[in-house]
Amino acid sequence: MRVKDHYNVLAVYSLRYKAGREHFVGVLDEIADKNWILSTIMPERFISAKELVNEFGEPYDGFILSMPGTDEVMTRIAQSNKPTVLVNITDRRLAARCDSVASVWLDNADIGRCAARHLIERGEYKSVGYAHGTKRNFYSTERMTAFRQVMKQGGYEISVFPDDDEFSDYLVRLRRWLKELPKPAAIMAVADMSAAKIINICKEEGFDVPSQVSVIGSDNDVSQHAKCGMSISSVCTNMRMMGRQAVKELDFLFRHPKWNGRPHEVLIPAKGVFVGESTARSVSATRLVKLAFDFIFENRRRDITPAEVAAHLGCSRSLAELRFSQIKGTTIRKAIENARLDEVQIQLRSGESVNEIVKSMQFTSANQLYRIYKRHFGHTIRQERRGSQVWKPQRNLG
Repeated sequence: MRVKDHYNVLAVYSLRYKAGREHFVGVLDEIADKNWILSTIMPERFISAKELVNEFGEPYDGFILSMPGTDEVMTRIAQSNKPTVLVNITDRRLAARCDSVASVWLDNADIGRCAARHLIERGEYKSVGYAHGTKRNFYSTERMTAFRQVMKQGGYEISVFPDDDEFSDYLVRLRRWLKELPKPAAIMAVADMSAAKIINICKEEGFDVPSQVSVIGSDNDVSQHAKCGMSISSVCTNMRMMGRQAVKELDFLFRHPKWNGRPHEVLIPAKGVFVGESTARSVSATRLVKLAFDFIFENRRRDITPAEVAAHLGCSRSLAELRFSQIKGTTIRKAIENARLDEVQIQLRSGESVNEIVKSMQFTSANQLYRIYKRHFGHTIRQERRGSQVWKPQRNLG
């Protein structure tokens, strides 16, 4: 096989949104050690055969297409038999070829499953819904189908918006749908952009998110958080991996020009779930506080913070503090101090030295421990050692 000095490659990408930018970063990562001359073009300019040669008049040796071009240009690529990788798109002309074609797909079913499992793990609901965007895409249908299957296994039937192919008056109908869902409700939106719209409508209608409506999106687009005033729980898609895989597939096609196998297809699974404020655990206030106390007790030897406790609960710091005040009449910080100082007394009584306790329990210094101890108990560690106080070990978190 003759190896070329270099390969001219055209990548068609839109960098307007985060997903496209992440795709392209993956491409750049993977081509770093390859003898490729990479050109890129926006899909709206990928319209004619003249785009199939680079600025030096050299024809491209291969293509990475994350978005299709016009009918004319796609037909020319199919007829050229040039190695081509389709990223999250399909084309009937290219699909008809049995060589020099590969496809890299986001595993939309995995995204739907991840969202469903996350919601099931975090609460119980009277209703569950799935919201498409402003039009029905194949990936939205795939996510919805998998979401529905997992939710059905969990005992939930889902309501789909819209339940037809009518997308006119989208926001008006979405508002009506949200109002009609029995609360508490859990909703998966096709993407974070749609999730932000749902959260804003809920706020306008007086539905608390997440206690009345839990919302999860997809793509982990942090730019949407500011649009709705809270962090959005989201299934993290591995767009960068898609870009890297696209390069690997094209490299394979370059190295195997007589490949006669079936078109290769690769699915890229979700990375996991970013847990934001929009899907806090749907549990009673008493249960929430109990979970917090259990976490504090289990971590009493670490210098944990109230923010860590709230993160463990999956709710905002303000909500966690409110529940502590309502149920125990105390603060999270005070509960942490109670647990840690009780543990200090236990270790002192067992003969541990102050320096050993400082090290094992992550105090910054012995002086810090002395100060906190006296403020908390009203007597010094030395007095404790002398037995001037009658003390009975107990678990006193608040």
